[in-house]
Amino acid sequence: MNKLHKPRIEEIEILRGFAFLAVVLQHSIAHYFPLPNTRLEDGVILGLLLLLAKFAVPLFVFITGMVLFYNYDGDIRYGVFLRKRFKDIVLPYLPWVLLYAIAFQHLNLFAPDSLYRLGRMAVTGKASYHLWYIVMIVQFYLLFPLLQRAVKKWKPQSASKAALLILALGLLYLLLMDKAGILYRGSIQLHQPFWTAFFNSYLDRNAIMYFFYFALGAAAGLYLDYWRSWLIRYRYILAAAYAALVIVMLFIVVAHFKLYPTMSIRYDDLSLLRPIMAVFLTFSIFAMYLFAMSFNQTAPAPLRKLIIIAGSYSYTAYLAHAYVLRYSSQAADLILPEGSITLRTLIAFIFCATGAILTAYLIRRIAKQFAKRKVT
Repeated sequence: MNKLHKPRIEEIEILRGFAFLAVVLQHSIAHYFPLPNTRLEDGVILGLLLLLAKFAVPLFVFITGMVLFYNYDGDIRYGVFLRKRFKDIVLPYLPWVLLYAIAFQHLNLFAPDSLYRLGRMAVTGKASYHLWYIVMIVQFYLLFPLLQRAVKKWKPQSASKAALLILALGLLYLLLMDKAGILYRGSIQLHQPFWTAFFNSYLDRNAIMYFFYFALGAAAGLYLDYWRSWLIRYRYILAAAYAALVIVMLFIVVAHFKLYPTMSIRYDDLSLLRPIMAVFLTFSIFAMYLFAMSFNQTAPAPLRKLIIIAGSYSYTAYLAHAYVLRYSSQAADLILPEGSITLRTLIAFIFCATGAILTAYLIRRIAKQFAKRKVT
């Protein structure tokens, strides 16, 4: 397997840090907005924050495609590649599946079917609401050696041709988002347990539904200089388009709030697998990458270091944050028992992000100490 030793992409850890914080913010909002004392102003502010944080999953997928295609150029030995990914991704995931199965799904380890239920939760990501992402991203790692081989064979010779291909894939992706309901309903007619589940019950964790963000990342990794220069050249247009989309999406969301007979705040319009959201999320990636490049150059050193730390611990912190949020929200409620829903959300977010990163840091320290003892 030929992994080229290229210079690190400086903004990657910053992007990972932003994406992790955005995930924590989304889930903090999801915890608080359904509460009965949520006011209209809370709904609007949280809706705006949720919109600004929705880039998280597409950006993580984008980063995966970018880093893989940037780093790996030569022939890949499939078995060696998968062993490394199993060690780096699947092995850390499994203990958290067990923890969430017990804590969130009340799994009784002494029940006759406990092993079957645990295995099913591991494969489907159903042990906790955030583990679906791990199941989805693993599919890209399984496919990457095959995709890399195809890209090597048919890679466009120029970045401009690659850009046209990405545009075509983007249009295809919009069509897929528009016809996702047909896939969902049509899978039922197959009467095949695996395929029906893959395009029905588990459509939200089917890698096909996120392929464009991976392809966009792959193109960025393969043509890094062109990608950066294109973003900088059109930065004002991209920023203006992103701002306009934020305003439009916020209007759509708030327009669907119900005020009478009782107030009902919902954010269904912001689900990932919708055509308009695909457009919004693509421009979100453009905006966040531009911001990351600027942040890397101009942010105060302590703040930059904090975000890079968040990025470097993002995977384990992601696995941990749902459990940490349970206690972070309790702490926020103790501090402001009758306080603003928005403030409690932000306090829980800060506590959760900090606690999850500290948890990841401790786990890494323990793992290093264990490895040292094993060597000696």
